[in-house]
Amino acid sequence: MAAAAASAALGDLLLLQGQAKRDPEGYREEFERQHRHYRALLSVFSLKPHAESKEFGDLVMFLAQLAPFYRAAMAGFPGEVMALLQSHVDVLHPMLRRQLAHALILLRNRQLLGPTDLIPHFFRLFRCPDKALRKLVFSHIVNDIRRLNQKHRNEGVNRPIQNMLFSLVQDENEMAAKKSLSVLIELYRRKVWTDARTVNVIATACFHPTTRIMLGALKFFLGADRQGEGDEGSSGEDDEEDEKKSRSKESAALALDRKAVYTAYHKGTPASKRKKQAKLKRVMKGMRKQQRAVMGGGGEGAGADGEGNAHFAALHLLHDPQGFAEKLFSRVSKCNEKFEVKLLMLNVVSRIIGTHRLLILNFYPFLQRYLMPHQRDVTHLLAIAVQACHDLVPPDAVESMLRQIVNMFVHDRARPEVIAVGLNTVREVCTRMPLVMGEELLHDLALYKKAREKAVAAAARSIIALFREVNPALLQRRDRGRPGAAGEAVQPMAFGQMAVSDHVPGIELLGIPEEEGDGEEGRGDGGRWEEEVEEEGESDEEGSSGSEEVMSEGEESEEESGGEEEEEEEGEEEEEGREGKVSGERMGEGSGESRGGESKAVETNGSRRGGNGRGRERAERRGDGRGGGGKGRGGRWVFINGGFQEDQEDAG
Repeated sequence: MAAAAASAALGDLLLLQGQAKRDPEGYREEFERQHRHYRALLSVFSLKPHAESKEFGDLVMFLAQLAPFYRAAMAGFPGEVMALLQSHVDVLHPMLRRQLAHALILLRNRQLLGPTDLIPHFFRLFRCPDKALRKLVFSHIVNDIRRLNQKHRNEGVNRPIQNMLFSLVQDENEMAAKKSLSVLIELYRRKVWTDARTVNVIATACFHPTTRIMLGALKFFLGADRQGEGDEGSSGEDDEEDEKKSRSKESAALALDRKAVYTAYHKGTPASKRKKQAKLKRVMKGMRKQQRAVMGGGGEGAGADGEGNAHFAALHLLHDPQGFAEKLFSRVSKCNEKFEVKLLMLNVVSRIIGTHRLLILNFYPFLQRYLMPHQRDVTHLLAIAVQACHDLVPPDAVESMLRQIVNMFVHDRARPEVIAVGLNTVREVCTRMPLVMGEELLHDLALYKKAREKAVAAAARSIIALFREVNPALLQRRDRGRPGAAGEAVQPMAFGQMAVSDHVPGIELLGIPEEEGDGEEGRGDGGRWEEEVEEEGESDEEGSSGSEEVMSEGEESEEESGGEEEEEEEGEEEEEGREGKVSGERMGEGSGESRGGESKAVETNGSRRGGNGRGRERAERRGDGRGGGGKGRGGRWVFINGGFQEDQEDAG
């Protein structure tokens, strides 16, 4: 009977609620009657707050729904509900506690409560041992702050909320600290609060005495910040939203295949085609929007930074990465946590060292003790070792760790997969620090290129290929590749040496033309040299065109380019006073008379020798010496097999 009466009363309240929303003035008397009834129940409830009162909770929800229509009468209602929830939160019935929280959220959504009034009050509810209430409060805080910063960054609201959150992260209450940290991580993930202040507050949680809170902060810096609240997960609404997004992605992938596109445009009735085409357009529009959000840093919370700035990694926003890494490494070397927790802490320290190129030299000997094939999660440890290597670390600090990897993983008694893992780790370390490798060790590792197992041989060849590029001198001659390759001249930079650029890379791609004045003034001797080269080229072309030239002029040009032997022979021939005439068909013909004076020759077919002045000179000398000497008889010379010979018929 009581349940039936309660359900009937609730039905009456819902009916009255709908009618009052449609006609507020017509149902003002009924509303005031219910408001007086609420005050009577509130005075009774204050005496026994631990008692279950479903009627009181339904009446609070009824008044919260109608509060926007009767603002004058309901001015003090939000404060009364907040005071009731704050003073009796630990003793209230769980159902009534959630109803009061729902009523406050409804009043905040109707703009009857300000964000700075409700959100700090909700932070105190994180200490309540009610999991459902904590999820509800967490979801409202995240969504409310996201809406406040959706168009622009609202610093007037963010600053007091951040101050309270930052103090709650270091709270002694584990649940309150964990929920506050989850709010910060979720807001950073949604690109609402992506400033350095938020990241550094999350970094302080890495030193929290509670392991669960420390794990949440460590996972955030490792990129696993999408877990939100860790074990409890995010709110139910967020889970449903993620499931909807995943289902929409799957449906988009299925809807955009070739068959679906063909069916939408070629099969079915016109009405069904229109429906299929509209569905395809919606799917494509959603995919384009998602791609813009991923590529451009836009999407949800894109305006949180005011100008849609890029979403930087959290590790780059640390104020003091050296101090943070040293403090965290000191804790991991002294703590008695589980191995999984130590692995996460080592991973964070290694990633910070590699990202900021820090120097923590005692990190490598500490990590060396775990680098053994039988160690649990040894591949993760090897990845951590590789992450911590960079070119500013002294090679002596990493050499012992590299030797440990080679001795434990790369030997004849190890399994092939173990050898392959060891060789690949050595290659990655040498990629970041080429100076750590010695010549003898490299020769030993290169011998595995002839291993029977494919993975081992491929890993050894990858090491050889790496050192062909960075330092070929360490390799044996047979492993350096083809002789004369450009890579043999490569020398690795010494430790601490930096490659400093003396120009702007890629400036030549702009194609900026030089000014005319600068080009004319900058010619100098180089411009005159170019003019002389052009004049010499023109003279060579004239010599090869077959035009007649005087021999004295030819001798002047040939003496400059001829050898010393040719000059001596020419001097002897001029003293004897022999003449020779060179033509295209008859290269030398003597007159039999020795005459003194200046010799002249006319070249009429110089183009046959390609305008070569030295060749013409030799032909002339041979014609003078053999045709004009002797007994006064001339001889006919022909060009055979690359040289001039006397024609036998003419000689006989």
